[in-house]
Amino acid sequence: MPIYFFWIRYRLTDQSQKMRKTLSIIHEEGLLLLGVSFLVGHSGSQFISSLIDNMIMPFISRAFSEVHWEHAHFMISEIKISWGAPLSTGLHFLIVIYIAALALRFLKKQSS
Repeated sequence: MPIYFFWIRYRLTDQSQKMRKTLSIIHEEGLLLLGVSFLVGHSGSQFISSLIDNMIMPFISRAFSEVHWEHAHFMISEIKISWGAPLSTGLHFLIVIYIAALALRFLKKQSS
């Protein structure tokens, strides 16, 4: 029975040393910051999509006399071209690019 406890203690000590080494690598390489940045960026992207879909696109669809912007389209001959969803995605892309440019400009000022 005591040998088993020594073995468990050895395994826990070995694993905690590996964990400390892994955590030090994560800290040294800045991987934690990268992971947090990814999560914040993903959540921010969903927030921007929600703002566009629920606050901006209804006004745009009213301006073009469309009831639902998701189904907004125009016809050329027999070809149906949807414009609602691509416009929403384009607005999302432009806002993300603008925020990224502002962040880079801010970081450049901070580094100099």
